[in-house]
Amino acid sequence: MKILLLADANSIHTYRWAKSLKSKNFDIHIFSIFSPNNFSIDNYSKLNIKITSAGLEAKIKELRKPNLSKINYIRSLPFFKRTLNEVKPDLVHAHYASSYGLIGFLSGFKPFILSVWGSDIYHFPFTSFIAKFLLKKVLKGSNEVCSTSYEMKKITENICYRNDIKVIPFGIDTKFFKPINKLQEKFTVGTIKSIEDHNGIDCLLDAASIVLNKYKKDLNFLIVGDGSLKSYMEQKAIDLGIEKSVRFTGHIPHEEIIKYYNMLSIFIAVSTRESFGVSILEAGACGVPSITSNIGGLKEVNKNNYTGKIIAPD
Repeated sequence: MKILLLADANSIHTYRWAKSLKSKNFDIHIFSIFSPNNFSIDNYSKLNIKITSAGLEAKIKELRKPNLSKINYIRSLPFFKRTLNEVKPDLVHAHYASSYGLIGFLSGFKPFILSVWGSDIYHFPFTSFIAKFLLKKVLKGSNEVCSTSYEMKKITENICYRNDIKVIPFGIDTKFFKPINKLQEKFTVGTIKSIEDHNGIDCLLDAASIVLNKYKKDLNFLIVGDGSLKSYMEQKAIDLGIEKSVRFTGHIPHEEIIKYYNMLSIFIAVSTRESFGVSILEAGACGVPSITSNIGGLKEVNKNNYTGKIIAPD
């Protein structure tokens, strides 16, 4: 069977889907709105998976925020239709409803499977009436819809009024994510998340200030990731007087991320929205317990008082 994945070629989740399907002898082709980076090109070439790209990254501004530049997603439709004619897939599987899902829906190709990932359900439909209208059309127009968590499945079903959504959780490679010789010099609390408003980095810094300034505990705090609020959070650490104990690493390539999980004594994920929480599984596979908020799919990957602690996000 020939499957065309309509997804971001630079996402590690797309790579995992493609690699797994390829291992089961499916013929895989990827169409990506954005050009693949060198890391993706190298990895997919090793799997003998071809990527076709619309190369629209220069047309889209502030990928993580709603803005008018995203209307340029539609410009990928002619490229995608051309790819359909060339590849002639038996099945199209789009990942992320509000971009790739929309392109797949507008192409009219069937059978068409849609996987929702998170902010396309938790955030996008609430940005405008038009956004919610488009999302409903895409969800209803898909032959099958898949969710990474039961919590997001409920929300998705309420949006599109269908009750046949499948749950396919993200998985992790336990041959890669595993404990290694602990690398921290002292007790280290941290997170590996994009530095955006919904990921609770400000909450982590406030907690760090209490531990370091009020209780005078000698701990390290590690924040791994990049994002639009990185500079703001770095300044907040300075304002709180904790900058000497808090390290911001910036973006870390996925192939190096296991080192940073193994630097941690406790992993923190106090997000205000979370579709699944694959980082909790990655941390757990490295032998690191988690403290998470009681939001979304986090409750499905962190068992209170067993694999970690669950708290209110604020």
